[in-house]
Amino acid sequence: MSHRWSVVACGCLVLLGACTFTRKGSLTRLPTGPEIPVTIAVTETSATVEGTNPETGERFEGTFHVEESSASRGMLSPSPAVGGGSVTPGVAPAPVTGGRKTIVMVGLLKGDQDTVLKCWVQVQRTLQLPGSGTCRVVDSGEQKPAYSLRF
Repeated sequence: MSHRWSVVACGCLVLLGACTFTRKGSLTRLPTGPEIPVTIAVTETSATVEGTNPETGERFEGTFHVEESSASRGMLSPSPAVGGGSVTPGVAPAPVTGGRKTIVMVGLLKGDQDTVLKCWVQVQRTLQLPGSGTCRVVDSGEQKPAYSLRF
């Protein structure tokens, strides 16, 4: 019977990895501006964002994808120094890092009134997949983030 439960548990984990989690969030112009309600559908490798600015009626849509540099699952920590004699009591060697705790995604959020934002988002690997990030207006030359995205 325990073998059967192991198979069921593995099947559930595989299905969870392929699930999409839909969340409510907001896109806010910085330093002050309207709060645009958005809906975010998050998977392991992408996030789709949709929302409408209540003041202007501009509708935003976009898809973010995992940034290549954040796609690695983990690596070995550097080895401790060798030689020289003593070992400090009570200090364990550096552990092997597990899977990344955040997923970094990048993408464009396009409005139907010609606003285009480039966004960088960090999604936490927890049950609810909360995330936050910044968006800048494309071709504006602004160095400061123009919008904050939270979900």
